[in-house]
Amino acid sequence: QAKTAGTTAIGKVNPVAKENAKEAIANALTAKNSEIDKRTDLSDAEKKAAKDEAQKLADAELAKITAQPDNADTPEAAAVAQKVVDDAEDKGVADVTSVNPIAKEAAKKAVSDKLTEKKNRTDPRTDLTTEEKDVAKKEAQAKAKEATDAIDAQPAITDSADKATVAQTAVDNAKNKGVADVK
Repeated sequence: QAKTAGTTAIGKVNPVAKENAKEAIANALTAKNSEIDKRTDLSDAEKKAAKDEAQKLADAELAKITAQPDNADTPEAAAVAQKVVDDAEDKGVADVTSVNPIAKEAAKKAVSDKLTEKKNRTDPRTDLTTEEKDVAKKEAQAKAKEATDAIDAQPAITDSADKATVAQTAVDNAKNKGVADVK
């Protein structure tokens, strides 16, 4: 009877490997945060938003891993739990690495700075009437708004490098057009 009890107890030891999965997600998150920190085109707020998004995605998959037992009663149950862990690891790493922030703040600032410059050049002009100055400033404001609206229309974060390239190009083009139009 002791032998049967011992064999049964040993049969119930079916570990689920979770630590490597957690570590893989943590490493992906560390690498992504480092990559984001190195981006000089992003504002501090844009960096924080991207890191927060990566953390949220990592946490979602880490919770799935943590929810699995460390040990299962049967090899079958262990296999099911291990699949959940492995899938969460794969998804967590993929989700974290797919966070691609778009640099929008600097683009909007460039347009805003050009608008301020235009106003500062227009106001002191003595060859223009007050009405002409107002018209020129309103036109410049409208063009600046058009540019910033086009920038704002792009996502702050994309889930692929290709989408990030498209969005960043649209932001840069809107900025360049806005700066040129406001001039």
